[in-house]
Amino acid sequence: MKQFEAYLTTSNEENTRFQFQSEGKRGVFEKVVFFTPLTIDTYNLALLDYNTETGGYDDLSVTDNGDMPEILVTVITTIHQFLGSKPGKKIYFEGSTPARTRLYQIAISKIYDPTQSDLIISGLLEGEWVIFERNTRFEGFLIEKKL
Repeated sequence: MKQFEAYLTTSNEENTRFQFQSEGKRGVFEKVVFFTPLTIDTYNLALLDYNTETGGYDDLSVTDNGDMPEILVTVITTIHQFLGSKPGKKIYFEGSTPARTRLYQIAISKIYDPTQSDLIISGLLEGEWVIFERNTRFEGFLIEKKL
């Protein structure tokens, strides 16, 4: 199985905003991973395109830069950094569209091995949290560190 390298990120002091550059077939794009509080112990993860000229963020654009594995490894790296600096916290995420949520599910299925990972991933299914399973259509995801 091919190993992919994470992009170099810069983060704020709180480890709630990580910025990196996607480099691929369509050029260089600025990306940002944000962790924002939803509840006292759960944060929302957002992966956004960042326009350095306007300072605007976009979660609907399709970069199609051919570097999805590197972006996923980078996001996983930021998840580890965030959870490492915020013990006991959880991360919620879903796609900005149902198609993106499905894409995230496929990506998780390819790289997540619960027996090897120090993370627990649960999926939201009809209003209930269940342990992540391949080939189940989830509405969102929750990540936490194993104790």
